[in-house]
Amino acid sequence: MDVSNVTLPVAEGPANASAPSNISARGPRHDIPVVYWVIMSIAPLGFVENGVLLWFLCFRMKNHPFTVYITHLSIADISLLFGIFILTVDYASYFELSSGYYYTTVTLSVTFLFGYNTGLYLLTAISVERCLSVLYPIWYRCHRSKHQSAFVCALLWALSCLVTTMEYVMCIDSEARSHSQRGCRAVIIFTALLSFLVFTPLMVVSSTVLVLKIRKNSWASHSSKLYLVIAVTIIIFLIFAMPMRLLYLLYYEYWPTFRNLHSISLLFSTINSSANPVIYFFVGSSRKKRFKESLKVVLTRAFKDEMQPRRQENNGHTTAIETVV
Repeated sequence: MDVSNVTLPVAEGPANASAPSNISARGPRHDIPVVYWVIMSIAPLGFVENGVLLWFLCFRMKNHPFTVYITHLSIADISLLFGIFILTVDYASYFELSSGYYYTTVTLSVTFLFGYNTGLYLLTAISVERCLSVLYPIWYRCHRSKHQSAFVCALLWALSCLVTTMEYVMCIDSEARSHSQRGCRAVIIFTALLSFLVFTPLMVVSSTVLVLKIRKNSWASHSSKLYLVIAVTIIIFLIFAMPMRLLYLLYYEYWPTFRNLHSISLLFSTINSSANPVIYFFVGSSRKKRFKESLKVVLTRAFKDEMQPRRQENNGHTTAIETVV
């Protein structure tokens, strides 16, 4: 099996990365699969949605720890959508993007993988941090530094850069790949283990604990929709984005069997990255005033994150209870 088919998002379409000299020699035009038309329809919408969201988060809304994560997640989604869309358009039009077609394709493929990896890591960080804020609210308030979100995001971007660089060097770059098939296999297995044994379990466990804790404590404030935003976003990611990483692992060993699912996995990733702004809008908007409120009001309600004191009477004594919402 050609390893390039594992790593290039539109591998079976525009080119075979292991043979750049043959890229310009394209065969007769072909019928464009419906799935590519769907991708080319959804990706621009998702790109615009995330762009608008990013503009509001950066210039129109007051930042707090959670919105810092959402800002970086939007950047990751934009990177993924950009890579998928351009590669899909190229495949559909059968048009070389530039004289250096191979290098352009590789750059877009790396951009796609970079956005995908970063999105997974950021969602895990969001879930874990919110879980800690509910389980240990006092400790969380006392020990959390002011710039912790920015620091964590920087670390996760660095990790994503490292992982993506490994995938590029060992599996996408044709010169390196011709010398190290075994190295590419090791990188694919490593990224799969990192995704399925580290980040995904952390995301699922912390989200489950978060939901159970909130439902169990009747005194917890439900006025904020922040937890619903987190829960729905993670569920959508697990359904639509995680299958791609699993299929990439299977592609290496069983490409002839699973190659037909490749374009479907790309479509699912496109849907996931395009769905996040829609989730924020519908969770944050009021049912009675939907589509009538300003976007700033809706997003502010969806991302509301503050400490709300609640009072509870016990044997005639009033005690203050603080909850993280």
